[in-house]
Amino acid sequence: MTAKAPKAASGALVVAGVTITHPERVISEIGHVTKGELAEYYAAVAPALLPGIARHPVSLLRCPTGIDGDCFYQRNPGQGLGPDVHAFPFEHQGKSFKYLYIEDQKGLLELVQMGAIELHPWGAAIDAIDHPDRLIFDLDPAPELPFDAVKAAALALRAQLAERGLTAGLKCTGGKGLHVTVPLAKQDAWPAVKEFARGLAEEMAAESPKLYVATMAKAKRVGKVFIDYLRNDYTATAIADYSVRARPGAPVAVPLAWSELDGLQSADQFRLDDVLARIGARRSRPKPARGQRIPSK
Repeated sequence: MTAKAPKAASGALVVAGVTITHPERVISEIGHVTKGELAEYYAAVAPALLPGIARHPVSLLRCPTGIDGDCFYQRNPGQGLGPDVHAFPFEHQGKSFKYLYIEDQKGLLELVQMGAIELHPWGAAIDAIDHPDRLIFDLDPAPELPFDAVKAAALALRAQLAERGLTAGLKCTGGKGLHVTVPLAKQDAWPAVKEFARGLAEEMAAESPKLYVATMAKAKRVGKVFIDYLRNDYTATAIADYSVRARPGAPVAVPLAWSELDGLQSADQFRLDDVLARIGARRSRPKPARGQRIPSK
């Protein structure tokens, strides 16, 4: 891990100006990852992580006592938030809501202090909440499938998007699958983006029914890769680039260059030290495509 940040008089750790209490608390027994190390990791990756999450409503997976304890999702403001964690008020379908968002590294570290491990942003920023800035396909394999099947699905989906004039990025999720993501220009509305994603997923499933499925019904997903397009909806979220996962060993969701896909062994192979090494080697951020528009029919 990175060099240790100074400790406050109370035994707490000060990271990027934020006091992290109980830094010695182990959040993952596998790998012996502590809360202090998690904070130092997020401080180090903040320049790469924040562009995809800053000023986006975000859902948190909080595990105050570690991943083996009680974990819960939070997206609404509550007590104990730091001054750099903000509330975003909005209305949807005649109801009023308030969700969380952050803008900077201090806000990010304040989330860690309150026990957050996973970060799941919306696909739109609060400044343009009705127009997503990304299109996401989550490739979720049936348990019995080898990882090579997911890799093949990612390549097939990339080719389908290219045929429609769209350049896509790749990310291992830190879980079982891969994300194929298209940066958008924040000009298409949610319904159009979701409809495009649904149409493409269903087309691939219809053309290769033994390989892919575009429905959540588990009975229909046996032996197939589920092309999940449902993250392209108002209030839907997806795991952030460089977010740690609340899973044994604290794997990380990492954006990759397509040239790395062939050698990828699993979607959860990267740990905190691996990502910090990638950043040191300047491999942390594959060059993203510019924002694009959903093609017209």
